[in-house]
Amino acid sequence: MRFRVALLLGVLLRVVLLLWGSYQDVHGPVKYTDIDYFVFSDASTCLLDPTHSSSLCSPAKGRFAPTWLGDPYSRSTYRYTPLLAILLIPNRLFFPSFGKLLFATSDLVVAILLYRLMRRRGSTPTSASNTVALTWLLNPMIANISTRGSSESIIGLLVVGTLSFAERRQWDKAAMGYGVAVHFKIFPVIYGSSFLVATMFQPEFSLSRPLRFGLVSFATFMALNIPLYLLWGQPFLQETFLYHLSRLDHRHNFSPYFYPYYLSSFSSSTAFESASSFLHCLAAHPLAAFLPQMILALGLGFLFGAKDLPYAWLVQSFAFVAFNKVCTSQYFLWYLWLLPPALSRLSFTRSRAITTVSVWVLSQAIWLSQAYNLEIAGTGGYLAVWIAGLGFFVAQVWVLGELLAAFR
Repeated sequence: MRFRVALLLGVLLRVVLLLWGSYQDVHGPVKYTDIDYFVFSDASTCLLDPTHSSSLCSPAKGRFAPTWLGDPYSRSTYRYTPLLAILLIPNRLFFPSFGKLLFATSDLVVAILLYRLMRRRGSTPTSASNTVALTWLLNPMIANISTRGSSESIIGLLVVGTLSFAERRQWDKAAMGYGVAVHFKIFPVIYGSSFLVATMFQPEFSLSRPLRFGLVSFATFMALNIPLYLLWGQPFLQETFLYHLSRLDHRHNFSPYFYPYYLSSFSSSTAFESASSFLHCLAAHPLAAFLPQMILALGLGFLFGAKDLPYAWLVQSFAFVAFNKVCTSQYFLWYLWLLPPALSRLSFTRSRAITTVSVWVLSQAIWLSQAYNLEIAGTGGYLAVWIAGLGFFVAQVWVLGELLAAFR
């Protein structure tokens, strides 16, 4: 397939889903639009109008905030950079679906960057086009996530753009992109270990290169954080960064940690206190998930960063998502957008590739069936979802092992 044809089909797929989503939101029993999209839009409303009563908006709390500036964090569950609320101001001023168009367009730009990355790494035009079309452009899960109103494609654009600069050895631009990406969503910080060894172990070794990279990326990161802190104060630090270190999400998701968190929310019951409360408290501690997750993700960066950045980021992201305290379908994008450029480093037989993909897909399907029984049919329970989540966790660990074994 020619890439222009694949890109046109990707555009068509997203247009169809946007139109269908508008219809389903009005007529369907289940809304198509992601609940987070309403959170983003409400945050933009609060930012523009601090007196807006419907969302309990309030003025910005930074020391240098003007009186007319609102606080996006007055919208409960908004835990993102204020830049996202600023990007979605047109939702309030002009067109409620502007954000969805922005996210879907970002999806398409990510596809273009992936295609160019694969061509730079030696793939033929046909191979690069087919791979990007299969894994990204025409992948219904990818198109569904962005057209429902998830902002993940924005961070995808930043991550893949940063990788593109790094592959061309434009380290200053890569450092700036890295700083912006970590500000926008904190998880790309794990790529710091692979960047460290990638900039150190070059044919023309110079200690000044990793130092310069670190200074440029940190300066970029702080150049965004300082003015935003002065405008929005402590809520900016707490909700954008600190919250994610102590987050305990007891709502059902793919993570094996959700059920202990769910049980810990009923810790006041006598039955709970008498039944292995120590183990539940240990499982609910933030470091119980954070330490193994970060050790594995950072370690993989040190191990593979000097050999191949796209592959290093792929396995780092996969490990980070698999061991994360919270895991939803949106998080799968964090490694799916790295798969195309990393494929040249993977040596799979056809049967082994089919088996690996099948295990990943089927283990998700089993979890989704239990989540459907709980959420829609009303015939399931949290324990069944958790058991399916444990199965998915085991499947992810096995797939990660296959990715590591296939490296060449």
